[in-house]
Amino acid sequence: MSYLVIKSLHVVAMVVWMSGMIFVPLTLSRMAAAGGVDSRQAAQLRAGFSMLSTPAMMLVWALGLYLAYDLGSFGDAWLHAKLTLVVAMSGLHGVLSGQLRQLAGARLAKPAAIVLKLHWLVGLLLLGIVGLVIVKPF
Repeated sequence: MSYLVIKSLHVVAMVVWMSGMIFVPLTLSRMAAAGGVDSRQAAQLRAGFSMLSTPAMMLVWALGLYLAYDLGSFGDAWLHAKLTLVVAMSGLHGVLSGQLRQLAGARLAKPAAIVLKLHWLVGLLLLGIVGLVIVKPF
């Protein structure tokens, strides 16, 4: 496949992943403010997150690593910084996935406070990731 096709797929997968990473915490926050999250609602959120965001995250990683290898960018400092931020984003994905699993199984009465504010942290990480890719400051 051509470089531009793979790069386009990488960007589309990133948009799908980030959509879930922002939508789910915002939805949980609204539900918690409106009286709580019931396990049925959490199960529906978890299903959507698992079917869309998780595969998109895996595709982002696979295509991104392929692009870095293809371009010979593994020695670039900006890529190391970007990968550090993407690892942090993947960790937040795991935290969110675990919270959804516990809420869906009724093992949690309400999401953790960090999860309710996760969309802000995701936005900051996304700003850093995109900034590093576009500017390549070092």
